[in-house]
Parts: sequence; structure tokens; C-alpha cells
Amino acid sequence: MLSPAIYVIPPGGLDNLVTRDVHTPDPRPGEIMIEVHANSLNHHDVLVASGAIATNAPRILLSDAAGEVVAIGDGEPQFSLGDRVMTTYLPHWQHGRPTFDGFANSPGDGVDGYARRFVTIQAAALTTIPRNYSYADAATLPTAGLSAWRALFSTASLRPGQTVLVPGSSTVSLFAIQLAKAVGARVIGTSSSTDKISKLLELGVDVAVNYRENPEWGREAFRLEGHGVDHVLDIGGPATFDQSLAAAKVGGRIAALGIMTGASSTVDFTPLLTKQITIEGLLVGSKEHQEEMVAGLEGLAIKPVIDSTYPFGRLTDALRHQQSGRHFGKIVLTS
Repeated sequence: MLSPAIYVIPPGGLDNLVTRDVHTPDPRPGEIMIEVHANSLNHHDVLVASGAIATNAPRILLSDAAGEVVAIGDGEPQFSLGDRVMTTYLPHWQHGRPTFDGFANSPGDGVDGYARRFVTIQAAALTTIPRNYSYADAATLPTAGLSAWRALFSTASLRPGQTVLVPGSSTVSLFAIQLAKAVGARVIGTSSSTDKISKLLELGVDVAVNYRENPEWGREAFRLEGHGVDHVLDIGGPATFDQSLAAAKVGGRIAALGIMTGASSTVDFTPLLTKQITIEGLLVGSKEHQEEMVAGLEGLAIKPVIDSTYPFGRLTDALRHQQSGRHFGKIVLTS
């Protein structure tokens, strides 16, 4: 079967995206074919498409997709024709502790991704989607949704009444806010935009700090709670980590989820030691984590925040919108 796919051509750049017909083979044992109905964009996708993360060959873009099972290889027991499924960001990590480093197997980066109409894939690289989610909703989950879920529940066991500091308005942050509020936690948010602060409060944030007006926002979060914050999500990396340390309570925890401000930093270890803070580095999650998330979301009355929806053929426009930083919520492609 021939169907269109969107590639980035080295050295990258949004003007170097091309659409080509790609052959989708019939599934072999252990494989299934899905028809992709929706994708969502992540910051990582923009880095690959723009050439900030180089690929060594033309690469089909996008790491997240949701679709319908349209063919099944012999002996595949997990899925049936017509099942609604979504991809996993780290397809070789099924369960247990991680045993790999880097993005060599990540779709849309180290290997071809899901900016295509049909794909044949290992069944082990897929999960079902929440019953009450559309394909567009589900396409937002494999990277951003799972990152937030794992940071709060898979290893942290967030409890009602605890406090979470969720910085900014990235899509990971928006998921984390909704999830934390759904289980009865108190949420402190941050932004430099008064408009986005209003939206964060509407989403459920209990108190928001403008980090442009108050660059000591971590210390302000500590002051607001009196004893500090139980769980701090750090997405910025080097430019934000000192404030994350300042916000955390004695015996608190920091989930390091991103390096939006770079990869290198000088950190004052004093509060890390005196407060005896636990720091956990997290990269999305395993298939087992994703299955836990699906089961959990079916019992929670939350839906992802979707900023805008583009048709499949306007991927470049969608990437430019993502790159602009003007969005609030996920940018989705639909076929």
C-alpha cells in the first residue's frame, strides 16, 4: 500500500519538509497496521524538523499518533480489527526500569515517525486509548500526557492535600495541573504572561506567580506554603533548577522532566543536601506506565487542553505555530 508521509530532509529546516508516498507493508507476525487519524506536536518535533536535532537521513516526522487497527499479523493476540490505539514514545521500553540511553529508537528522531496515513508497527509499541477519548485527544498523550502522569503517579504517589509546583504552560505542565487537581492536590503555577496566568487559574491552579515580576519564584512558592512544596516539576533545566531547589520542602522531591533552557548548569548543592531533596530524572515512560495512565484516565473526568487543530497537509504551518510559543495547549493534526 502506498500512502503519503512527511519527511524532513537533512540538514533540516521547516522549508525542507517534503511529502512522499511511502510503501506500508502487510503486517508480519507480531505486527499490526494502523490508519493514523491524529497526531500531536511536541517541542522535540520542532527541534528535529528545524534541524536543531540533526537526522542522518530523510526522516518521517512526529512521535505521537492515534489511529485504528486495520490489519493484523498472524498470531497477534493483543489487538483486534477496529481497535483504537496510540503509539508509545519509547517503543523498546516495555516495563521495569529503563535500560537504554538517548533517542536512537524514538519515532520521529532516531527512527521514522508517524507523520503518515498508514504505518505497520510492532504491536508491542502500542496501547489502547482511553474509552472516553477521541483520536485527537489520545494523540496528545504518548509524550506530554505520559510525562506528567509518570512524574506525579508512577514513582511519586501524589496524595490529596500535597502541594505541586508546576512551572509554565507547556503541554506537560497543563496535563500535570489537571492530574494533580483531579486527585485533590494543591497546585502552584508560574508564567510570565498575565493572559496565561488567567488561563492557568481557570484550569485549576490555586495560586500563580509571575516569574518575570518575581524572579525568585521558587522562594515565593516556598513562602506561600510555609514549609515548602512536596513535589516540584522542573521542565526548564539549567535556568530554573536553583528555583526548584528553593521551592522544595525538607525531604521534598524534584522531578526533572526537561532541558528547555539548555543542557549544562552550575547548581548550588547546599540546599540539595541540607533539605535532603530527592531528584528524579524522567524521560516520558514505558509501555507499562502508559497502560497505567490509560486505566487512570478512564476514571478521571479530565480531557487534554487542545490549542488548535490542523489538517495533515498543513504540518509545516502547525510546526511554525508550535515554534512561535503562542499556543496554550496541544497542537493536533487530523486526517
